[in-house]
Amino acid sequence: MEKRTSEKQFNARSDNKKLIICRRNKSVEKETKSVGDYSSLGISYLENQDYDNALECFQRITELEPNNPKAFINLGFVYEKIDMLDTAKKCYERALEIKYDHIGAITKIGHIFELQGDYHNAVNQYTRAIEFVPHDVEPRFCLATLYDRHDMYDEAAEEYENILEINPKHTKSLHNLGRIHFQNGEYARALNIFRNVLKLEPENTDAWNDLGSVYEITNNLIQAISTYRKALKVNPLHEETNFNLANAYFSLFLSHPNIVNVQDIIERLQVVLSQNPNNKKVWDLLTKITPS
Repeated sequence: MEKRTSEKQFNARSDNKKLIICRRNKSVEKETKSVGDYSSLGISYLENQDYDNALECFQRITELEPNNPKAFINLGFVYEKIDMLDTAKKCYERALEIKYDHIGAITKIGHIFELQGDYHNAVNQYTRAIEFVPHDVEPRFCLATLYDRHDMYDEAAEEYENILEINPKHTKSLHNLGRIHFQNGEYARALNIFRNVLKLEPENTDAWNDLGSVYEITNNLIQAISTYRKALKVNPLHEETNFNLANAYFSLFLSHPNIVNVQDIIERLQVVLSQNPNNKKVWDLLTKITPS
């Protein structure tokens, strides 16, 4: 009964989207073919991943309003979705020709450079955007995450801290800063940050998981297990937390074999493998638990 209900709801939503597109399409055909009509229809096509028709709509807007930078940004976004990165960049550059300080266009060009592996020019674009709007969080976050992904942790931490000065409740920056402190072995600072993230977002599974990792690495296994369990109350299928909880139980088993059921650990690892059969960490732990 539950399965049938969910399928019916899904089909209803899908049909509703089709109906919306149909109505908007008729509006374009019958009425004025305004920019607003094409924009609404293009967004509907995007939501349904119909990129060919989305391209047609946004291209039409650039013809109707050739000096509208947003039109070229929307067009570039669709090209980005279909991996035509050079064409997308040209659209964003056209938006900048119209409005030289358009932060969205500058940031998106930086993102294209990043996707193409040109990190030097990506940094230049994000920095340029920051110079135009020093109190805007988005370009700073793009720059921070670029540094973070390439293990430039000092630079990333500095940018995350700059963001938090602008917006102390920017949880993504706060969380990422906590992870940097964790990687640097600054566990007390990481602990406080993850707790602060959870005050802002009590159902942030990743933050619960990372808090558990701090407890585990500082040899507080009981607290780690309790924290991992809280994470799984939010998201029972969270892959990393299920593994971490199994690993913590195994560590507890090694020192207190009488209070841990090994079969429970194995069953939890099987849950992870049902989602990701190629999880190497799970297979390694299973080998330790059930050596051949």
